[in-house]
Amino acid sequence: MTVESRGDNSVSLGERILERRKALEITQQELTVSLGVTPQHISLLEQNKVAPSLPLLAGLAKELGVSVDYLVSGKEGIITETIPAIKADRRLKVKAKKALVALVEEIYAGESTGTQSSIGKNDDVASK
Repeated sequence: MTVESRGDNSVSLGERILERRKALEITQQELTVSLGVTPQHISLLEQNKVAPSLPLLAGLAKELGVSVDYLVSGKEGIITETIPAIKADRRLKVKAKKALVALVEEIYAGESTGTQSSIGKNDDVASK
């Protein structure tokens, strides 16, 4: 089954996966370890020869530091720029990267749902 649908700027899902993977300097092999698929499957995805399942699409988005919406439609947001920068920063330790990525994802989730994080709401109470 080939994937023919294209989002913004006539860039396909496979091309977005490839672009993000290369921007993060992640090999197909490294990506397969975290996703539990073969390098050949990643290659077929990047060539638009197969479509990812929904769980795989979600996993790809997480590993590539983008939203599912970005992979499918090309719609960019803060998460597509910030998370790859965090993951690519070689000065940060893995623990710091994970904490920063989790924080950005929490902030982004709040923006996309229209809710705000509870961080800082009770700061005045704690200081009294």
